[in-house]
Amino acid sequence: MAEEHGPTDGGGKDAVVVLNFHGRSDTERCVESLVAGSPDVLVVVVDNGSYDGCLEVVSRRWPQVWTLQNRENLGFAGGMNTGLRWAMDRGAATVTVLNNDTIVPSGALRQLSGVARRGHAVSPVVEYADGSGRVWFGGGAIDAETGLARHLSDTELAADPVGDDGLRVTTTLAGCCVTASSATWRSVGLFDERYFLNFEDSDWSLRASAEGISLVVDTGVVIEHQVSASFTGAYSYLGLFYYARNGLMFISHRLQGTTTQRYRFIRRHVVPAVTRHLRRREWREAARRGLIAAAAVGSWGTRRYGRAPGWLERRATGWSAPRT
Repeated sequence: MAEEHGPTDGGGKDAVVVLNFHGRSDTERCVESLVAGSPDVLVVVVDNGSYDGCLEVVSRRWPQVWTLQNRENLGFAGGMNTGLRWAMDRGAATVTVLNNDTIVPSGALRQLSGVARRGHAVSPVVEYADGSGRVWFGGGAIDAETGLARHLSDTELAADPVGDDGLRVTTTLAGCCVTASSATWRSVGLFDERYFLNFEDSDWSLRASAEGISLVVDTGVVIEHQVSASFTGAYSYLGLFYYARNGLMFISHRLQGTTTQRYRFIRRHVVPAVTRHLRRREWREAARRGLIAAAAVGSWGTRRYGRAPGWLERRATGWSAPRT
């Protein structure tokens, strides 16, 4: 059970859950943007077992923000579920899950919550936080050949119609920022914690569609995202494990995909993580990535889901440690 700290009850409010895992500075910037731009929204920060001092700083700077402490790393799925349960138990009308490495402009959550109150599940347009204006997410699709859940390209977005209300219908949402009513979260269910990290948002999207929930992107709301800020250190290696294993799980369990789709997914989207190091004659790095990919396939084949095996976490930590 998470330990909690905060000021008041959240009944009837719109809530946003921000997940922290060794990302204190990013989380502070995110919360600052939320408190300044969405003062009526109940902000909940969950620390996912990192104990990096983030919650203490947040409580001191913004006493109106709730904080929850998970005792261990539950992954994106489990960590966000902690906040979702907490917010819904306290009567929140809508709940947004939000990456901690995002900046949210004034009024954005109010607009997204308004869309969610009309029965949709909604993501905003997400741009890279480098000032380029490049779109990271504006809509999602499922690749028929590989079963991969992917973001629409700029060309696809340009050709995809947007309604008069500014909403674009989409197949998948981006877990970076998803807003839905508490009724929708209860109807669809929370994130599947077997995924731990990666593909849980695509899985949730398809489950929501199966429940008759309309998935949309509000093109009138744009947030900034420091992409892959969480995939540093050991997670620069473990990210491949979760991507490969969870991609296979998503294709098999959610799509009831074929052997051919799984083969194409591995060949096109996992094997290159190894072969690019082979081409550079980086033998040690290629061997490491090969071991991770093999462990991912093995975990999927034996139905070992959730957090990566301890031995792999230890190796990834050792490989990413600074050389002395």
